[in-house]
Amino acid sequence: MRLPPASEPIRVSDRFRLTLEATILSLEAGAARDERTLPLLADPDHRRRHQLLISAQLDRAFRLRELLARTVRSSASSTSLVSRY
Repeated sequence: MRLPPASEPIRVSDRFRLTLEATILSLEAGAARDERTLPLLADPDHRRRHQLLISAQLDRAFRLRELLARTVRSSASSTSLVSRY
């Protein structure tokens, strides 16, 4: 599935937006925790792989933040739910 052009917003539900925000915060917190652990690693190769992990976490968080910036609430999520009964 292709993303709409950058000028066109992506409509998402409130639940999806909250999930996206939580994922971003989790990735950034994990990267911060891993950065604090980095000086404790003795093996140079282990340090290198750990740095790659941190870079991947931050890159993913950045890309998700870019996606989040393009989102708007879908009209379905802004209306009240109607009971089926």
